[in-house]
Amino acid sequence: MLAMKEIREIPANRISVQGVSETSDRVIVEEPLEIYVNDRFYTLTMRLVGEEMPLAVGLCFTDGMIRSADDLTMIRYCKENTGNRIDLYLNEHSTGELPMVRRGTHASYSSCGICGSELITDVGAALKNIEEKGHFTAMLIFQCKETVETMQSVFKETRGTHAAGIFDNEGNLIAFSEDVGRHNALDKAIGKVLLSKKTDKASIVVLTSRISYEMVLKAGRLGVEVVAGFSAATSLAVELASRINLTLIGFLRDGSGTIYSAPVRVTHPQ
Repeated sequence: MLAMKEIREIPANRISVQGVSETSDRVIVEEPLEIYVNDRFYTLTMRLVGEEMPLAVGLCFTDGMIRSADDLTMIRYCKENTGNRIDLYLNEHSTGELPMVRRGTHASYSSCGICGSELITDVGAALKNIEEKGHFTAMLIFQCKETVETMQSVFKETRGTHAAGIFDNEGNLIAFSEDVGRHNALDKAIGKVLLSKKTDKASIVVLTSRISYEMVLKAGRLGVEVVAGFSAATSLAVELASRINLTLIGFLRDGSGTIYSAPVRVTHPQ
């Protein structure tokens, strides 16, 4: 049974050719979350309530601020414990980038713009090349997809969330999260991986959304070998995945998918 803090039932009206009738509907509870780092405001993000700590940790990791959970001395809700603010404290040995006010500013360029290839060169240079540690059968990847679909409890009630699942190289689920935002869903899942100290086991990411370059960037920081999404991949996502040797799969549905980069990892047993 879902915690009702994630879902709210509200009065509504249903319209049809027969007219208008009163009804009720279940909607996602969306709330803002402020993240402070070393007592300085870092970002505000909209999210599905719950799992605030994994979201904050995952976001700071994918932004390059921390390398692992060991870079944190403390993570807590604010003293008033409203649930809408998380405070993180970095230890003095943290090697990540110190925070500046984020969301639209941490990776912004001038109004003149920067072309996609320059962006990929800039971002790709900061990521490690993904090693080919093993191979994955198409069946295993489809099984991971089915697991994510099965886990989407909030989506089943509302049809309004994205989800991200992170698996090991045998298809065992390590972390799963849902959120109103696809970026948040992945950040939450990555945060769970970091907090459970299972980074070295993370091999496959499955997303219910389209795959933008930012999603590939987040997965690339984690070091997974495969990113598979239910929908389309953007051109920059494909370029970045190719640059770092990450296997990128789009349109994962109905027993098929499109491999855009590093196809050698996916095998098709006869």
